[in-house]
Amino acid sequence: MGLFKGMKQSKERQKAKAFYESAANLPADSRETRKLRSVLGNRTSAFIDMTFIDGAQRTEAYAEALAAAKARGGAEPDKPSAPCYREVKTVGGAVWVYLPQTYCDQFFALGSKYQQSVITPAAVMEITETLSKEITEALLLDHPLTPLQFFAGDSDEEAASDDADADDIE
Repeated sequence: MGLFKGMKQSKERQKAKAFYESAANLPADSRETRKLRSVLGNRTSAFIDMTFIDGAQRTEAYAEALAAAKARGGAEPDKPSAPCYREVKTVGGAVWVYLPQTYCDQFFALGSKYQQSVITPAAVMEITETLSKEITEALLLDHPLTPLQFFAGDSDEEAASDDADADDIE
């Protein structure tokens, strides 16, 4: 049974990659093309969110495992890495989504750096905006990707806090 599940996942992943790669080659200005690009954009945004969160969570688990390994003198665990395929839940059910490895690595690293307090939410949003614009242009999406919206409030609050601190200094 497990063998057939693996084969099905492999086919679904191939379809996800083909869907991603075909987006730029779709005929322009048709209603169906706009619909497909919208679907791809939404799925890609969800994928980015999941990758960022996974980067943060797996970095935390890695740090704990590394500390435990050092404490007992054992071998260091392997560093976590980002997969370029993820199963994303949609209204119609779960679907596989693909994003090129370079982008996956960058969003995963952002989550990791945020977890380690190396980067601020405002910096995360700035980098995410740049990467999202790149992906949007590559896929010829009608609407820009807007991932990590859960940070929008955090970076606004941080900016307001920074402004208040600056007022206190003067």
